[in-house]
Amino acid sequence: MTAAAGARPSAVRLIAGKWKGRTLDVPDRARPTASRAREALFSMLQDSVPGARFLDLYAGSGAVGLEAASRGAARVVLVEEEGAALARTLRRLAPLSEEVVLLREPVPHAVVRLAGAGERFDLVFSDPPYSEPVDASFGGWLAALLAPGGVFILQRDARQTPPELENLTQVRRKDHGRNVLHLYALSATRCSPLRGAGL
Repeated sequence: MTAAAGARPSAVRLIAGKWKGRTLDVPDRARPTASRAREALFSMLQDSVPGARFLDLYAGSGAVGLEAASRGAARVVLVEEEGAALARTLRRLAPLSEEVVLLREPVPHAVVRLAGAGERFDLVFSDPPYSEPVDASFGGWLAALLAPGGVFILQRDARQTPPELENLTQVRRKDHGRNVLHLYALSATRCSPLRGAGL
């Protein structure tokens, strides 16, 4: 979610759920996922969010992960190395300790640690800086983090070619202006939690 230096992020509000309308603190260099793109994402996810375990990588302002928590996700883990703004938002929202967890560390470290600890997630969202390549081997770690039937959602710029990821297969693409959502499932997975969304 990192933007170019000098960019001024606009106010970000949660769209729906128990925290609807609440404002999020935005890091100076963040590129928050636009509200229309978030609405498109959660429209695709439909009924898979309530009760889900949700991992938000490169969380930035937390707009996506906190939207999931607001809409009823059972557990949300936010990974953001520069997490001061996100920590301020969490102090205001005051979620239950088991409901939302903030990890202030680099994404590769967090992914390896979470996988090693046996954590599994139904939905994993990643919005890395557009200038940062997504290595195919990263899919191996993501596959280790996905629960059976889990889905990985990668947000990239429309001009970028979607990466081939080890152990993951792209099952859907959703274009929304410059934002493109690429949805991946475990290569051996036959049943997706998004089946009701037309996948």
